[in-house]
Amino acid sequence: MATNNKKLIELLAFGRALRKIRKENQLTQDELSLYSRVDRSYISELENGEKAPSLLTIISLAKALHIKPSVLIENFEMELED
Repeated sequence: MATNNKKLIELLAFGRALRKIRKENQLTQDELSLYSRVDRSYISELENGEKAPSLLTIISLAKALHIKPSVLIENFEMELED
């Protein structure tokens, strides 16, 4: 049970980090989907902590957001600390 709770916390933290960076770039989910070639509904699920991204998805999203994948991970880590 504790493992599932920790995973949920991590998924939610990644979703908050992704949403924050997307909004800082003034992009809608539709626009991020277009630029990243990641389905809009999947982006929504990521932002809501419902899905875990693969490494390739993180890379695609980062490229579309004009950041290094490590920046997305660093933001995820900051969200985990909050």
